[in-house]
Order: sequence, then structure tokens, then C-alpha cells
Amino acid sequence: MAFGIPESTIEEIKSRTDLADLISSYGIQLRRAGGGYMACCPFHHEKTPSFHIHPDKGFYHCFGCGESGDCIKFVQKQEGVSFIEAVKKLAAGCGVTVEEKEDPQAGQRKRLLELHSQLADFFRRCLLQAKEAEPARAYLASRALPDAIVAQFKIGYAPLSAEAMRTWAKKYGFSDDDLVAAGVLLPPKFAGGSWYNRFGGRLMFTITDRQDRAIAFSGRILTNDKKKAKYVNSPETVLFKKSNVLFALAHAAPCIVKSPRREAIVCEGQIDVIRCHACGFPVAVASQGTAFTEEHVRILGKCADSVALVFDGDGAGQKAAVRTGGEFLAAGMPVRVASLPPGEDPDSFLRTQGPEAFQARLDAAESVTSFQVRSLLAHETKPYSLRTVTDVSRAALETIAKCPSAVMRATLIDEAASLLGVPSTALQEDFLKAAAAAKRRPAPLPPVQPEPDPEVENVSEPVPLEGVDAASPRANPPPTTETALCEFLMEHERDAARPSLELLLADYMPDAVLAHPFTRAFVGAWRAGEASGVDAITALRSDLSPEMCVWLDHILLNEEKSVSSELSPEKILQGFLRKLWMEAVRRRQGELPAESTPENDAARLRYSTLIRQLQRGVWDRARALMCPATLAAPES
Repeated sequence: MAFGIPESTIEEIKSRTDLADLISSYGIQLRRAGGGYMACCPFHHEKTPSFHIHPDKGFYHCFGCGESGDCIKFVQKQEGVSFIEAVKKLAAGCGVTVEEKEDPQAGQRKRLLELHSQLADFFRRCLLQAKEAEPARAYLASRALPDAIVAQFKIGYAPLSAEAMRTWAKKYGFSDDDLVAAGVLLPPKFAGGSWYNRFGGRLMFTITDRQDRAIAFSGRILTNDKKKAKYVNSPETVLFKKSNVLFALAHAAPCIVKSPRREAIVCEGQIDVIRCHACGFPVAVASQGTAFTEEHVRILGKCADSVALVFDGDGAGQKAAVRTGGEFLAAGMPVRVASLPPGEDPDSFLRTQGPEAFQARLDAAESVTSFQVRSLLAHETKPYSLRTVTDVSRAALETIAKCPSAVMRATLIDEAASLLGVPSTALQEDFLKAAAAAKRRPAPLPPVQPEPDPEVENVSEPVPLEGVDAASPRANPPPTTETALCEFLMEHERDAARPSLELLLADYMPDAVLAHPFTRAFVGAWRAGEASGVDAITALRSDLSPEMCVWLDHILLNEEKSVSSELSPEKILQGFLRKLWMEAVRRRQGELPAESTPENDAARLRYSTLIRQLQRGVWDRARALMCPATLAAPES
């Protein structure tokens, strides 16, 4: 296996791919329009074509929904695959050989993939043939899961005996060390003197990657032994990282991208997801043994444009739905919550009520804010008392504050105000006050590294560093995007990419874009070092305050790479520039008076449009906006 594709190869693939032919190959009807083509957008429903294709320039743009990109982005969106997968698909179609950089873990990955594939087949045979697997077969029969679905999801049974596992492994050419590396067995020195079978006697769910290859397992207990965990998952390996895996995504992604709304269903459990697929809802996924994370949202966002959460109907399920909904809001993805009766989960509801009733629940799904407000009010004896309204509104505003979209925030505030019986202007005023207060205090969050995909937007917040007095008015550290930019520049301080990076900074990074004086000083010193050949970063220390010296040490001592190596340094810096310009425009937008006047509203709309253009446009279009006029005061 390998990682990273040379930029020259990617450019050759783009030049050999006819964008119009590619798009029409997906059954999209094109018609000539000047030097390009037009079509009804494949990413949203429309009757009047607003999807423009420019084969000579190699990009498309929809003036209806704002989607734009090149041939690689189109395949990613249309098929819900990763960047690398899209590149490989296009390369195969245009006769380009993809030579990837060597992966030092390739051998271990290949061995583990082969082992997991064989284990999945072995567990399947045990389920179907082993006498001791009768409780597993009885359990599946009690859940009324069709045989075809059981086979599709590679459900099996793990034998009780660790020696049975070792005997099987030897027969198929695998060693004890292989089983230990996969997390199936624990050796005697860690298991009280004898081999320990992690999954012994459990119903086995196969966890697969995006290509539907087995990479881990989840085992469900079949007894009433309360001393044992209900589910046991594989430990993390070079194949399996819980934060990077969504259960059933390999089956769901093709269905999501072909669904009318490109909407995914997110459940809490594996059985819930399997039941959804069995009952005609093949767009369902779930996280794997962990709460939904920002990374899960990013992965699902590659194939889904919106999400419907269907969690358990109890209090814990309601809280999980609000927390998970907040993760999607933070990514700017529309998210709805479908309510289930108390004590029900998607599996039980579909078995007892059927698909039509489940679809009705999906159709009636409401925004996460409306769901949160209704759920909180339902638990109060005096739902419209001053105390209750104050507490619920505060909780709702905390959720709404995660959303970067001004339009979405305004809509959610209106919904919450209506349910609470208060004027939306009052809730808006409280929101603005809370936002202003949040800006004045450091956010107690750990640093967040930027994603390798430059199209992904991450809004930065200040992060306190060790050694800095948080009470000092000068102690607010740089936003995380700016810190990550400094770390990135240090990574490339002495390599061949530095001259091209310096040109990008000279052309598109005026001081006004950076929010923090430390970042401005650091970037200036880095560029001065390129021009003079001296170590300007080290010399910078004498000009910094004690607080800033701590931040400088944090950057110089950071041993982790800030971004993936799949992209070239130039592409990564372009991603940073997009984010920093969007944050600068947001700061300008936040400086506008809160009062609603035609002038203020027009300015807000102008800034919102600029943010969208910076986020959605290809680099050549986005960089045209990276000029002083973008940050200039709006015309009165």
C-alpha cells in the first residue's frame, strides 16, 4: 500500500480527463451553452439548469447551490469516495499510471487485511456450522434479521476456545503474533498465564473500511453475565482507528450519493443500522464504539450533504442526539433529529411499527435546536417559568453558537424563540452578548490541527498554552489556524518548497489577514529569513514578550506534523490562506453594528457571500478575492 500521489501525476490526470464526458457518463444530460455546457445540478433538485461546465478550464460551478470543483472533486461528491480513491478511478479511465510513495507500514497493513478477511470468513462458518454457535443463531432468529442481511454485513460467531483460534490460524498460515497484532488474542504474559480469546463466545460484527474490507470486529455477548461488557471492540491498529471509521459506510455511501437529498441517517448502534438497511433505509451509519467526532463528520460529509439523527428515545439518547447534532452544525451541515417514543430504538421501532411509520418519523424530523428545546421543556414541571425559559434558551444558544453559517443561526434562533414563546429579537440579543463575552475569554480547548483537505473549513479559537498567565490581557494566544500555519512554515523552513511558499505569502498574506501580533511577527521573520539567509526566527525571540516567547517555544518544539503528506506544500498553504481569509472576513462581519438597518444588512450579506465564495470556489477564483478590497469597509 502507499500514500501520497505526486502533484505532476494529478495534473496529468486532470489534463487528460474531459470534464463534460465525465459528467455525462453519470447519466447527466448536458446542453451546449457558449464555450461550455449547462445541466440540471446533480447535487440539488432543480428544474431550470444552473450547473455550468467549463471543459476547457476543467471546472464546474452551480449557481443554485454553490457547488464547484474539478474532475476529482466531482467524482468524490458523486461517489462519496476519498481524494485518493477518486484520483485512482480517473487515472484508470484515462490511462495514467499512478506511482505512489512507499508506505513503510505497507507489509503490516497487507498482512492484517488478509488476516481480517480470513477471520471474517471463519467467523461466518462458525455461525453457520458450529454446534456451540446455536445461541448466536437463536439470537439472530429472535431479531428476525434476514439471512441475506446477515451475510451482507458479515455477521459471525467467535468460538470460545483460544486454542481453537490458534489451531485455525496455524492451518491458514497465520501465527500467534498475527492474532495478537489483530487484537484477537492476548498472550499468556498479559492474560494470567494462559492465552485469552478477546471475542470468545460472542456474536461477531465485522467492521469494514470504505472499500468494504474487514479491518476490525465488534463482539456482542450472548449471555446475561453482567460482569462482562455487552460489546467488545477490536483495539486500534494500523488498519483501525475508531475516530476514522463509520459502521456500514461502505454499503451506505453509494446509496447516500444517489438519494434525492443526499441525506444520511445516523444511528447509535450496529443492530440499528443493520435493521435500517434491512427495511429499505440503506443510507444508515453509526460511529464505532465512540461518540461522534469532528473526524466522523468530515468523513460522512464526503458523501452526504445533510443528516438525520435517529437515536434511542430515552434521556441518554436525547442528550447524545443534541451533542452529535452540534458536531454537524459546527461543520455547517444541516442536521435534523427524528424523535422515537421512550424505550424505543430504530431496531425495535422498525420491527414493531414497520418502515412506513419509520419514514413518517423521518419526514417529521426537526432541527437539532427545536429537538433540544422540546426535549428540555418536556422534562420540566413548569415549562414556561422564567427560570426554565432562561435555562433552556441558554442551552439552545450554546448549541446554535457552534454553527458557522449566519443564515442557519438566524433560522435556528427563530425556531427556538417560537417554541419558548419569546421574541426572536430578544434571543438574538442574548446570542450576540454571549458571543461577545466568549471572544473576551480564552477558549479552554486543545489545539486543533487543520485538515489536509483545503476545501474543509475549520474556524479557529484561541487556545491557552502552558506557562502563560491567562489573566493577563496580553495572554490570549494566536488562533489555532494561525498557530498551525506557523508550525507548517517551520516544517518547510529548509526544504525545496520554501521559495514557492514565500511567493504565496507575499502575494496573498497581508498583515491585515492575521488576527494576532505574534503571528504577524513570526510570518514576517520567516519571510525575512528567506530573503536574507539568516536565522530570523531565532533572532525574533529578543523582540518578543515573555508570553510570546512561550508560544514561540511551543511552535519550535512541536514534533508532530501539522498536516497529511497527501497534498503538496503549496496546496496545503493554499488551504491555510483560504481559512485565514474567511476568518478575517468573519471578523469584519462581527464588527458590524447589531442593529438591523438596510446598510448593515447589506454589509452582512456582502461578507457572507465573500465567505461562501472563498470556501467554495476553486483556488484561481478564491485567490482573486484575496485583496485589500475584500477587507475594506462596506460602502455606505
